[in-house]
Amino acid sequence: MKFYAFFILILLPVIVFSQDLKPNKKIKSDTDFNHKVSGITAPMNLGEFSRTALFTNSKNDSVFAAEYENKDNDALFKFKIIPAFLDEERLLNHYYKELNERKYTPQEREKVNKTVVFQEGKFKLHGISTYFSHLNRLINVRVYNVGFWMFISEISQKGNDTLALDAKQDEFLTKLMPSKIVEKNPLTRYSNILYAPIAARDTVLLRITMSSATNKMKWIYENINNYERASGIPGTLLDFQIAGINGFIDYKTEKNPRSIKEGNPTVDKLISFFTKLRNDGFTDEYLMEQYYYLLTPPENHQFDYKGYQKWKLDNSIDYNVNKKYYIIVNSRKKADLSREVN
Repeated sequence: MKFYAFFILILLPVIVFSQDLKPNKKIKSDTDFNHKVSGITAPMNLGEFSRTALFTNSKNDSVFAAEYENKDNDALFKFKIIPAFLDEERLLNHYYKELNERKYTPQEREKVNKTVVFQEGKFKLHGISTYFSHLNRLINVRVYNVGFWMFISEISQKGNDTLALDAKQDEFLTKLMPSKIVEKNPLTRYSNILYAPIAARDTVLLRITMSSATNKMKWIYENINNYERASGIPGTLLDFQIAGINGFIDYKTEKNPRSIKEGNPTVDKLISFFTKLRNDGFTDEYLMEQYYYLLTPPENHQFDYKGYQKWKLDNSIDYNVNKKYYIIVNSRKKADLSREVN
């Protein structure tokens, strides 16, 4: 089965594009406010929280933010949506960007992180949630893929009741329905592949890189339906990342079974490392560690982190996932989900 219609080879440095589009212009409204560009509505009240401010960006009205307060409990809630580059790493990039741009940036040891999923009807949004404390307040920040935008919500209050904050976040997201943003502006299933210059300098390295990228794309089309794909490439799914590693290995073992010619030490080292990692059964532990445990494994997946730590004593880590040979990017085309089949 043909699993994609096209992809474009662009031999450019792999750079994460980030626009500085902050909510910096107040919106005047004393009623429930509908953001026409995205389709999301900011009501006057969310439960016992009252809306205190609305914002957009002075140069881009697709930016939108709202702030709420519960004076009785000294609790705050706010959310914003910002346009985003559509690459496979964007959820992780915007998660770290959001924390690093704060006046107070929590240290890694201070945070409790996890991946989260928000599902409304047919649409599934992948996200990252983190907890940390500052000035006697417990803060929960969530970042979600929502098609052409990122949805970022934050709630804080005094104390240390994470379950209460989780419940409030879930309650407010159910009322705000960020999935409506994706429903109105769904991403197409078609993707482009951007290759780093280093991958294009060697024929064999380029071939195994292409194999890795197309194996990831194949995995998406076989495992993720068009409604879930509409919110963005599921880069935080463990099996998606494993598909990339398998693509590196299998090009050599299946498409090119003969030994790779001498003079390609980078390729030899890369394939040898991934092959041993897979044969020894530690691909999933390696990826979880590389991505700071912010990948979502399949349900009931079992890890052997103790065994992996022992394995590392006798084996070097010969590839850092931050060193990208390519990156997959959604086409900036709005989908017609009635026509896009899985």
